[in-house]
Amino acid sequence: MQCGARLAPSLGLRPVVARPQTALHAAPRLQSAAQAPRQLGTAQPAPLQQQPRWPRQQLAQRQAVVASAAAGSAPVVAAAAAEPAGGSNALKVTSYVFLWYAFNIVFNILNKSTLNIFPAPWFLATFQLMASAAFMCVLWALRLQPVPQVSWADIKALAPVALFHTIGHVSACVSFSQMAVSFAHVVKAAEPVLSVVLAKVILNESTPVYVWMSLLPIIAGCSLAAMKEVSFAWSGFNNAMISNVGMVLRNIYSKKFLGQLKLDGINLFAILSIISIFYCLPCALVIEGFKGGVNQWAPMWDAAVLASGGLAAWIKLLVFGGIFYHLYNQASYMVLDQGISPVTFSVGNTMKRVAVVVSSVLFFKNPVSMLNWVGSMIAMLGTGLYSLAKQKASDDAKKAKAAAAQGKAA
Repeated sequence: MQCGARLAPSLGLRPVVARPQTALHAAPRLQSAAQAPRQLGTAQPAPLQQQPRWPRQQLAQRQAVVASAAAGSAPVVAAAAAEPAGGSNALKVTSYVFLWYAFNIVFNILNKSTLNIFPAPWFLATFQLMASAAFMCVLWALRLQPVPQVSWADIKALAPVALFHTIGHVSACVSFSQMAVSFAHVVKAAEPVLSVVLAKVILNESTPVYVWMSLLPIIAGCSLAAMKEVSFAWSGFNNAMISNVGMVLRNIYSKKFLGQLKLDGINLFAILSIISIFYCLPCALVIEGFKGGVNQWAPMWDAAVLASGGLAAWIKLLVFGGIFYHLYNQASYMVLDQGISPVTFSVGNTMKRVAVVVSSVLFFKNPVSMLNWVGSMIAMLGTGLYSLAKQKASDDAKKAKAAAAQGKAA
């Protein structure tokens, strides 16, 4: 919170309470040349750092995490976090978690501040995807991250995942433009409810009773928080729920199609972002930019320049928002690479959302009733309980499968 508060004045931000709202994880892991399966260029990057080889199952798990980048898919994230701890130490993990939290808080403040003076969420979502892609291009050009080579078959496999990634990211940005950031994050905490339902419908996954029971606090908490929410708007609520659906479908199709792709961590997130630009940009131009054949962005741009104190300040606000969008995703992968336990990561992911809610309330000074606070905390607690229940269900399924295999062998 202090990080966001210190940075805000330098960017010319003021806690405007105009039309209160939010937004979508990732850490580059330096690989050896032997690990990078294919490269775009002819030259192979120098082996900057030796990493242990990931078994196929763990690689598939980490790919699912990349596709759950944004935000609020703790069970998928937790599954990928279950990897060897190696030589990670508590200080390094703590530092990375701090960066993850700080970058996420700053991004949400910058994102909402931008939308308060420039209510063009489609433009902003597209710009953030482009900023993340540009950031990765710099890392690839400087050989700080291995350059991946992807075939057309890979692009076809990633296309549906990127589509749902786009829907989730844009809808979240639209929601943040219509409601307070704090309440939009509370609504997004309901993502596990849709995850269980859609996994049953699409994948026919069976879910234990205790996982279903863990959803009750989420539903109850979101309902309580909505009862006295000053910034509540059905359009904002609906867009937050659409974002949840997009993120859940992204996770489901990640599990379904990405098992054979040899892309890891931040590289997969980068490829998804690049593909998403081709979905997002044309829609942004038609739906928002030139709606009715008239340039709708031009007057909003001029108003934003005046409100931010000049063109330089406005450009700085946009650019920093895009940078912190990428940084908070990259920091989450830095946390994952430390090999922390699934439970630890799930709890950390839940507490991160709490930190974003509290910091946004303090910065934007949104009016929050006691019922709002109680409902929000119950919903966040429910998200944490769901993560633990989902992990237990996964562990139980593995034990049952191992026992069945032993029985057949005997």
